[in-house]
Amino acid sequence: MNTMPPQPSYRCEVLAEGLVCGRDETARYVLGTFRTISPVLALRWLGGQALWIVDRLGLDPRLGHLAELRAWYEDRESQRAAQAHIKTGAPLLVVVPDTDCTYTLSVRSLEQAPATALR
Repeated sequence: MNTMPPQPSYRCEVLAEGLVCGRDETARYVLGTFRTISPVLALRWLGGQALWIVDRLGLDPRLGHLAELRAWYEDRESQRAAQAHIKTGAPLLVVVPDTDCTYTLSVRSLEQAPATALR
């Protein structure tokens, strides 16, 4: 009989939400999802997605709100704090607005309910 408690698992997601061109409505796009049992891998994947967004938009890494994504990922202290945060089962949301779109990067424990945005 297996007496070990089940390992936690995490669902990561990257969303973009913005105005639909020519319409007075917004649309939400799922840019990617990932599942893992490791908070380290969850944050590594999320960081890779943050860099992908910044690189694909061709932004100068020193300018604009999206550069915050790169800074968040490259700040090792923030990454350690984020890892400790999600290990508790609490969700992590990184919300960064751009000119016409908002990007949301999230990690949620599959055992937890949805959360509100943290800034």
